[in-house]
Amino acid sequence: NSYSKEKGRAPVMIVHVVNSADRSTLGVERQASYLAIAQKARGRDVMIAVDRKGIFTEACEGYEIPVTVYNDLAVPGRPEEGRIIGFLGLLKSVGADLVHCHSLPAAALGIAAGNRMNIPCLFDNGGGVILPKGTGLSYVIMCHTQSVYESLKKKAPEVEAYNVPMGTKAWPRMEAQETDSAASANLTFVGNLEHRKGVDVALLAMVELRRKLGTDCPILNIYGDGDQKEYLTEMATVLELNRIVRFHGFELDVLEHCPSTDILVMPSRRETGPLVVPEAMSRGMPIVATAVGDVTNMLPDRRYGRVIPPNSVAALAEAINSLLADITARQFDPDLVIERHGSLYSLEKWAERMDAVYNQVLLNKSLNPTPSAGRP
Repeated sequence: NSYSKEKGRAPVMIVHVVNSADRSTLGVERQASYLAIAQKARGRDVMIAVDRKGIFTEACEGYEIPVTVYNDLAVPGRPEEGRIIGFLGLLKSVGADLVHCHSLPAAALGIAAGNRMNIPCLFDNGGGVILPKGTGLSYVIMCHTQSVYESLKKKAPEVEAYNVPMGTKAWPRMEAQETDSAASANLTFVGNLEHRKGVDVALLAMVELRRKLGTDCPILNIYGDGDQKEYLTEMATVLELNRIVRFHGFELDVLEHCPSTDILVMPSRRETGPLVVPEAMSRGMPIVATAVGDVTNMLPDRRYGRVIPPNSVAALAEAINSLLADITARQFDPDLVIERHGSLYSLEKWAERMDAVYNQVLLNKSLNPTPSAGRP
């Protein structure tokens, strides 16, 4: 084990293992790439193993993060011996010191192979999921919200688990486009077009905003793709919202290009630690988000935006209208939001916290080796 050779040393080679989406990028993909970028900046060797080639692999290559496509990561369920041996060969070929899995199907294979090498394996537990009992797999659970961590420890107090808030890149502000007028603020939604994201609630809130504000109603720009795209597009047409709602499809790194005067709207019905919120914080954007997952910790008071109940059309419309009034009255300070991101949710902070966890996990592994773990 590399830890025993040099006390306190972080792993030389970290392999991030993740499943990918076809027409967009998943939160777990962005999470894996963000962490790999930050770790590379801290001098770590990193690689990402993913189940398919596409938008995500192209993004990794753009950031000069080595990425390997391994199709068997997409196969659900307990992996067969041949698949374990195949992935074990990949880990050995890159000299892996630690396997960090970010999604359930990939974790089943990545952890089984990592156990064969007797190296630490971590599994990101976004929603309190635990790999099925009886698999014989040995791994450490990573939680990124306090609520998931507390729930997990109640359900399985014997597991080794850590709570480490995630961080994001700092997107630049677009100073040249910024004014102090609410008239310059439109609305931005970024995410998959699926039921849990609550885009239908946002469309109904736009009807109420149009009633209240008339021609001063802001535009809602929707960036994303998914199985509800046709339904939501038709809904906007039936509600006669085509003038004030625009569907742009999936775009990579949306917030890097949209005006930082826009208000981020996140009407989700269910989340854990949504990355889009700290991404918007890094630019000083006003934010309206539902009280799901870790959002109330991210946005603790009205200085940073508005937090509302899920599934409330009236609350969403009122929160947007209230934030527009703050902008007009110059009562919203984007620098406060940027400062909060830098102190709590930056990539550097996340990588620093993860290094501390890695070192502890490596120490525990060196003191309690389990060379036979993971065998069927």
